[in-house]
Amino acid sequence: MSARRVVVRGPNWLGDLVMAAPSIRAIADAWPDAVVDVAVPAGLAPIVAVLDPRAGVVPLEGRTGPGAVRRHAAQIAAGAYDHAILFTNSFASALAVQQAGVPERWGYRRDARGLLLTRAIRPRAARRMSTHHADYYAALVEALGLPRPTPELHALLPRAARDEAVGLLREAGWDGQAAILACAPGAAYGAAKQWPPRLVAEVADAWIAQGGVVVIVGAGADRPASAAVRAALAAPGPGVIDLTARTSLLALAGVLGIATRVLANDSGAMHVAAALGTPTVSVFGPTREWATAPIGPHRILTHEVWCRPCMLRECPLDHRCMTGVSADRVIAALRG
Repeated sequence: MSARRVVVRGPNWLGDLVMAAPSIRAIADAWPDAVVDVAVPAGLAPIVAVLDPRAGVVPLEGRTGPGAVRRHAAQIAAGAYDHAILFTNSFASALAVQQAGVPERWGYRRDARGLLLTRAIRPRAARRMSTHHADYYAALVEALGLPRPTPELHALLPRAARDEAVGLLREAGWDGQAAILACAPGAAYGAAKQWPPRLVAEVADAWIAQGGVVVIVGAGADRPASAAVRAALAAPGPGVIDLTARTSLLALAGVLGIATRVLANDSGAMHVAAALGTPTVSVFGPTREWATAPIGPHRILTHEVWCRPCMLRECPLDHRCMTGVSADRVIAALRG
C-alpha cells in the first residue's frame, strides 16, 4: 500500500524517541515519495531533525486530558495525513488520530484501543519484556508489511546546535581544547536510576586531575542531583561547568555531541549522546540494560544483586545495585 502523507506518533520520552528513530527512518525509506512527519510533545520537537533530517515535525501542545486530545487531533488534522503509525501505546494517542480523520491508523492493540485503529497489531508481551525497545518499534513496522528496520542510527548534529553549545561552554570558561566529560547525573524515571552523586564526583575529580573539564548537564528537575555532585567534589573550581537547566534541547545535544566522553544514567541524555557517536558510559541498576541500552558506542556497567532489575522508581532497600558500581570501574571504562 502506498502512502502520500504519513504522520508517525512518536514516543513521549526522549530516550524512547531515540530508540524509535531507526523505525521512523525505515518508514521514510519504504515510502520515499511520501511526506513523513513525526508528532511528538513540543519539548521533544527540536531533536527530530537531529535523528532524521528528512522528517518534518508536529509539536504537540499539552500532554494529558481531553483538552490535549482535542488539540492534538486538530494539529494532526491540519496535516491532511492519509496514514498514521503509532509508536505510542495509549488510548488517547489513538483517539487523537481517529478524531483527526486520518483514514489509515496503524499501531499495537493496547490500552483497549483496537477499535480506534484500522490495523491493530497484537504485541507479544514476552517479546516486549525480553528484547530491546528498538526491536519493539521495529516489529511493529515489520508487522505492517514494511521492511524491517536495521538497528542503526544516523543522527547528525546541526551546526546551530554545535555553535550554541560551544558558545555556552566558552562563556563558562572552556578554552576549546580541554577534553570534556559530560555528566548527566539525573534520570526522569526516579532516584533509583541515579548513580550516587558522591561517586559521580569521584569520577569528575579524576577527570579534572588529568586536565579535563567536567560539564554537568540536565533539565530543571535534575538540579538536586547536579547540586549534590558539585557539593561532593574534592576540588570544585574552573574545571567544572554546570549547565543544568541552562541549555535548550539542541544545545544539550551539542554538548553531548562535542564531548570526549559522556557519563550518564539510563536516561534520555545517554541515548542522545550515543546516537551522536560520543563514547558513553552508563550505570544501570533497577532497569533492564538489555531493553534500553543506547544505540551507538557505549559501555554499560552493572552490579549484579538478587533484586535487580526491579524497575522501581525509589529503592526500598540500600540501593546496592548502584552503590556496588565503584568509581574506579567507571574511570577505567571512560579511559577504555
